[in-house]
Amino acid sequence: MLLFQQMKKWLARIAVVLLVLVTILFVAALWSELDSQKLTRYVKNEEAPVIKDGWPGNPLDQKDRFINDEHPFLPKMTDLLRWRLGGNQFREEKERDTARLEVRDPSEFLASERDGILWLGHASFYIRINGVGILTDPVFGDPPFITRYVDVPSPLEKIRRVDYVLLSHDHRDHTDETTLRAIARKFPQAKFLGGLRMDDLFNEWKTPSNGAYTTGWFQPFVLVGEQRIKVYFLPVRHWSRRGLFDTNWRLWGGYVIQSDKTTIYFGGDSGYGRHYRETRELFPQIDYFLIGIGAYEPRWFMEPNHNDPSDVVKAFQDSGAKTLVPMHYGTFNLSDEPPSAPLRTLLTESAKAGIIDRVRPIAIGESIDIP
Repeated sequence: MLLFQQMKKWLARIAVVLLVLVTILFVAALWSELDSQKLTRYVKNEEAPVIKDGWPGNPLDQKDRFINDEHPFLPKMTDLLRWRLGGNQFREEKERDTARLEVRDPSEFLASERDGILWLGHASFYIRINGVGILTDPVFGDPPFITRYVDVPSPLEKIRRVDYVLLSHDHRDHTDETTLRAIARKFPQAKFLGGLRMDDLFNEWKTPSNGAYTTGWFQPFVLVGEQRIKVYFLPVRHWSRRGLFDTNWRLWGGYVIQSDKTTIYFGGDSGYGRHYRETRELFPQIDYFLIGIGAYEPRWFMEPNHNDPSDVVKAFQDSGAKTLVPMHYGTFNLSDEPPSAPLRTLLTESAKAGIIDRVRPIAIGESIDIP
């Protein structure tokens, strides 16, 4: 009898917890459906110039959240539930797709002094340009709630120099606390760069000697004393959030990294939009175009924030860049399409567009030398 009474108490507690969770989910779904954005003001880095004529700064809404001025976006809980509960039309194909990206040993490039671009998986690159060591969106390990397709050994012990760490936005597959803390400990003079308001994360995770810089769209980072490269922050079509109540609080974006002879575009995450044409207007001689090609299905859900391969071809053509280096595919299981579909489809679409000879896929751990 005592055991039965204890079971009844536990079942009652579980029922209460489930009721609370369902209530929270319902309120969150209702809140997201009713939420909207209204332009109220603009903000920028007041200490940096603006490189686009007439750009007033990044638009903010009535809740002080950033807005993508061409394609405003707020995530809706009902859309997320529809995606997660609605089934995957590619499920069987995805299960049969056992192809996995090749993972190479990056030791030779990391031990060298050559300028180049080394892919570390997903949106993580180690770039050496004019002798400057740069990491983009480094994720070395297993981010919470994300499943890997391939295991990639952390390259951190082999990396000998990091001058700058570039973060495109605050999503956990791009901004990983564990990785950034480890980089800050090993390279206490490295500087962390991101969009406006990303400094709240930087200041929490970095060491006292690490620098932290933020700026707005169409603005450079003011890197005092840096003569070897210039770094600019540019718009992309995406959004930001790490917790329940910080949607679009931190600014997302892409980067142009420029030396006296080389220009590299790093696109972070983005859906298709006019920003690729605007980038070309400001930087007409892009040498390397690093752009995400995966996490695009189902299209009705992913289209606002992730290019599919046909979008990537249009974006590359809009940019006028010389070489397309695909990323953001085959590393993490983030969406419905099979893991090998992004690159396979990109190559097909590139051949149709007559640009196949300008597409340069590389294995994880493989590098491209910059002449």
